[in-house]
Amino acid sequence: MPGPMAGSGQQGVAALKTGLEALQKALPQLPMGSALHQSVLKAVADIGKHLEKEGGGGGDQMGAIQQLMELARAAKTQPNMAGMMPGGAGAPPPPTPPMGA
Repeated sequence: MPGPMAGSGQQGVAALKTGLEALQKALPQLPMGSALHQSVLKAVADIGKHLEKEGGGGGDQMGAIQQLMELARAAKTQPNMAGMMPGGAGAPPPPTPPMGA
């Protein structure tokens, strides 16, 4: 049963999704392995998990988040993989799928 602030809560979740998209777009452009990159990666993963639990959707976004996390782990163990990362070796970042896709 929704509480008295249900509309406000939905607006908050929508704003959170927008912020999450912005963090996801910035992530490939941050120096791989830096403290900032790790913090953003962790925040994206944590927020995405909460959105999924709350029923806030993000199915495609969660897949993208998990893929980014796997690539980051691989880059830590195999430094020459960093050039294959989106945005690595001067490549432009990949397009982000539109919301609701």
